[in-house]
Amino acid sequence: MPTKVLLGLLCLLSSLAWGEGRSIRQLSELGSRSQLLCASALLYFNPQEREPDPRGLTAVFYHLQSLDTSIVQLGQPAELMQPLRVMRRVFAELDGLPRSQRQRYPQLVRELLLQQRQLRKAAAELQAPLSPAEVAARLPLNAQSNALASLLLDYQLRHYPLGDQQQTPMANAALQALDLRITQGFEALLESYPAHAEALRKIRSNYQFVRAELLHSTNQSHGGAEFYLGRAVLDLDELAMTIEAESGSMTAVSLNH
Repeated sequence: MPTKVLLGLLCLLSSLAWGEGRSIRQLSELGSRSQLLCASALLYFNPQEREPDPRGLTAVFYHLQSLDTSIVQLGQPAELMQPLRVMRRVFAELDGLPRSQRQRYPQLVRELLLQQRQLRKAAAELQAPLSPAEVAARLPLNAQSNALASLLLDYQLRHYPLGDQQQTPMANAALQALDLRITQGFEALLESYPAHAEALRKIRSNYQFVRAELLHSTNQSHGGAEFYLGRAVLDLDELAMTIEAESGSMTAVSLNH
């Protein structure tokens, strides 16, 4: 086979593999973004809050738009579009309610949480034949992002009058295990990506700044935890995308030479 043809085939295969990896990463991002959306909704649409911070509403809208964009880029599979449509509808209904009807918030927020779980389940199924453990091993930055998003969502659940026994916060043992996994995850990431150590340390410091509040708070939730941990989640997702792009560029350069 001529060298030029062989190089062309190798470039094509590399491009296909990179595209597959990108899709798997985007599916993983749906998990972190959908959990951030629900965490922000729990903070803003809390019936006990008479004057919530409007930045919470902006965050919900931003995360919903991010989900929409990612699902469009993934080709709008029906399994993802169905829960997304319901989430859009529920958000529009929540946003349209006057504060005088805030007693209706928990019912609608329950539906939002349900659809978030459906979306994450569908995303995991679309990553097949890779198991969740294999995806986490392949995408450690996104796995860490999802772990932080899970912790933030649990924190907001602990402070929300949901009244639903099917959607309860983690038991203390599970919460401590998640914290340990996050701590070990940062150590592993620093070892695996020394070129990005500065960015990773900054992300870890955001987590550590609110860690005590996230693990031990029993009082009203605070927007500070939402801000710092939400920023850490988004930064990890962005770093994962950056490293993936760098890897794709390096592969293309090596094949061309």
